[in-house]
Amino acid sequence: MFSFVARQAIFDENMNTVGYELLFRDSMTNRFPDVTPEYATAQIIVEQFLGAPLGRLKEYSAIFVNFPYELLVQGMAETLPKDRVIVEILETAEPTPLLLNTVKKLYAHGFRIALDDFELGETWNAFLPYVSIIKFDVRLNTPDEIRGYITSKGDLLKETVFLAEKVETQEEYECFRDMGCTLFQGHFFSKPVIHSANKLVQNQLITLKLMKEVNADSPDFGKIEALLKQDLALSFKIMRYAQNIVFNARGIKNIRSQSLKDIIFYLGTNELRRFVLVSCLTSVNKQKTDDIYHQSLFRARFCELASARSISRHSADDAFIVGLFSQLDNIFEMPMADLISQIDVSTNVMMALREKKGPLYPYLQLIELYENHNWEEVSALGHRLGFNRSVVAEMIKLATKWADEIPTSA
Repeated sequence: MFSFVARQAIFDENMNTVGYELLFRDSMTNRFPDVTPEYATAQIIVEQFLGAPLGRLKEYSAIFVNFPYELLVQGMAETLPKDRVIVEILETAEPTPLLLNTVKKLYAHGFRIALDDFELGETWNAFLPYVSIIKFDVRLNTPDEIRGYITSKGDLLKETVFLAEKVETQEEYECFRDMGCTLFQGHFFSKPVIHSANKLVQNQLITLKLMKEVNADSPDFGKIEALLKQDLALSFKIMRYAQNIVFNARGIKNIRSQSLKDIIFYLGTNELRRFVLVSCLTSVNKQKTDDIYHQSLFRARFCELASARSISRHSADDAFIVGLFSQLDNIFEMPMADLISQIDVSTNVMMALREKKGPLYPYLQLIELYENHNWEEVSALGHRLGFNRSVVAEMIKLATKWADEIPTSA
């Protein structure tokens, strides 16, 4: 399965690329598909920020993401990394008191806000102290209208950056540059370029069960953990989600959580429900679980069992994550180091996946040797871990049974 996104570059007055606007696409056809703005933004969040690594864009690039009214007031912008994302309020949004409170909250948390194609006049005055960037559509408003607006707002806009969008000619670029615009976007500079990437596909039935459990009157965190552990995509996404939430709330990056259980308790019921809203409702997909997903689940359960039974007794939760995420590099076709750096995992998990060493790596190595039919090495490594052949065979049987029993369709 692939995700698609069009990126339109944003340039400064010297024509250097300083950021990108992400535009939802559902194929290599470069046009907005017939979906709602809410669906498009939710898919951008899930596919570009939770289900795939940000390393594909330069670290210094700003990323503009369109937000319709409903997703803004639901708090969805708070789930994204505030150091990278510009929250762009769509022109269809109504400047209500609820939206103003939402913008004030985002501003207080350190987010940058952009007004996109808004109506020139007095309607948005209350929002201007919290707006970092104003985007002027040069096809929608004349230079005189835009110049008049900038002049009339004086003090309100003295800290605001102006972006001219839909610029198509050298003359337009020079006109709006001389007017005070320092950012530019449009076909004169660069047309949107579509990028495709492999994406994680969620198990539909597990997703529906998770939605039901999270929205119960009294969610059972134990059941939620069990459901997450049955799905590679959901486990990876909730770790990305938790890292964004920690960073936005505390300004701290790279906090290494010890387990899915820790993340569930840290997020709490309200954040879990928001994660389900943004991730699960965009994931309805009838494609069957791929072999590599099944193998990842099998490895996860085996590593968990092996850790619990080994003489060293390392964290079974961490061992499960090592097995579950052991093939992320094959799924995304990207280096494991780039992937692991974008989720919250313990040092031991990171060592096992990124460096192929540390106390948890032997469990993964053992199952990989088994998969490759290296029987003598399986016996030797199993012996060092305290397992005889019959114990290894029993754990493989139990892990296979557990992975096979996970339902893939309703």
